[in-house]
Amino acid sequence: MNERRDFVAGVMLGALLGVALGILFAPAAGQETRDRLRREGEQLRARARDQADRVRRTADEVAGRVRANADEIVTRVRSTAGDVLERGRGALDETTGRLRDAFESGREAVLRRSDDVLNDTLAEDREA
Repeated sequence: MNERRDFVAGVMLGALLGVALGILFAPAAGQETRDRLRREGEQLRARARDQADRVRRTADEVAGRVRANADEIVTRVRSTAGDVLERGRGALDETTGRLRDAFESGREAVLRRSDDVLNDTLAEDREA
């Protein structure tokens, strides 16, 4: 593949050189040849400028689309993170509530049991 591309590039370069040499050695007067070369150079410069402008516009469009997609992705990630955070908070609140209820139940059971033990001890002391 490289050989074919090199061959085509060589043919194009040879053709360009041939045209340039033909223009330079043509029987036209020197001033006419220089004017013609100047005009063709200006045309080539204008085409190159147009092509560069097209490439710049295309790059700007692609960059704009990439920015828009990145903004959309960031929005989605933030939304998902917010949802996950909210669910985590809900689970934490629920677990905290259950632990608080279990602690209070245990505390009440200990207080009841200590009251029972105290009452039993007082009753034994009265009997004795």
